[in-house]
Amino acid sequence: MTKTIQALIKGHFIKNLFLYIIIILSLTVGISTGAFTVNALSDSQTDELFTYIQDFFYILNAQDINNTELFKLSVFNNIKTLLILWFLGITIIGIPFILLIIGIKGFVIGFTVGFLIKSLNFKGIVFTFLGILPQNLIIIPCYIVLGITCINFSLSMIRNKVKTKYRKENIKTQFFSYSTFVILTFCLLTIGSIVEAYITPVFIKSITQVFI
Repeated sequence: MTKTIQALIKGHFIKNLFLYIIIILSLTVGISTGAFTVNALSDSQTDELFTYIQDFFYILNAQDINNTELFKLSVFNNIKTLLILWFLGITIIGIPFILLIIGIKGFVIGFTVGFLIKSLNFKGIVFTFLGILPQNLIIIPCYIVLGITCINFSLSMIRNKVKTKYRKENIKTQFFSYSTFVILTFCLLTIGSIVEAYITPVFIKSITQVFI
């Protein structure tokens, strides 16, 4: 059973190697752009953001985190992004926008991490490992695989348009499989939301005093 799963994963990776490279490149470009953008901020912008972070830590230290609300917000954001990617996947012109969304995800991470490290130095690295990395170890791989699935379905739509004859039943089957995979990805992303809402705050709360 384990060997079969490993063979399927290996086959999927080899078959979609080029798409993996493109998706990861888009993510990397986004992260790099976000990190470099931090250096482009003016002193006043940097001070404002730093003040915001300091206020965040003060509030976090003084108040309890509403884990349920944080979980709902994380799930809502994932649903919103999933629906956009799913919709783009069923359109013929959706591929560049899928890559753009993955790039934006990378930009947000790169900017956040870059600013934290620039402002807080070693403390920023600690916060990155405890406050940002845990949930993203689940979320980022999910979006990479989802992006590839959406692009593959979009490509299949293009191929079906080019063909003079194709079976509608095949399209329905592909659409059902595609939508089912998106739902399964949402389930995995929900695990990431649980980590973000209930586990990561424990880490952050334990080191809040260090950042004040």
